[in-house]
Amino acid sequence: MKIVNAVAALLVLLSFSSCSSAGDIEASLSKARQEGKVVMLELGSIGCIPCDQMQPVMQQLRDTYRGKLEVIFIDVRQDNRTGRRFRVTMIPTQVFLDKDGKEMHRHVGFYAYEEIAQVLKKAGL
Repeated sequence: MKIVNAVAALLVLLSFSSCSSAGDIEASLSKARQEGKVVMLELGSIGCIPCDQMQPVMQQLRDTYRGKLEVIFIDVRQDNRTGRRFRVTMIPTQVFLDKDGKEMHRHVGFYAYEEIAQVLKKAGL
């Protein structure tokens, strides 16, 4: 059952903007700034239970805020350099960047869609 869940989690994550290296994240962040998008970084890992629970939330955010919000998943076990850059001490950590790329909000742990929607509303989305 755990293997099936891990495979399902991996398939869902493949549908997200996912960065596997520090260079990938830089390119994604630069593109989001150029397009005037707010960014939600989901810094977690595949197989982490609360990280996996965030997957449907991230998909709902991508669907609802298409064209306004870039949702980027970073597996910090694979890319610990980016984890250090964003000062991740526990996973999952969500970091929200404004349209200029400056951190505007941070949360640790599972984060419900409704709570995130309130943060995005304050950011003008």
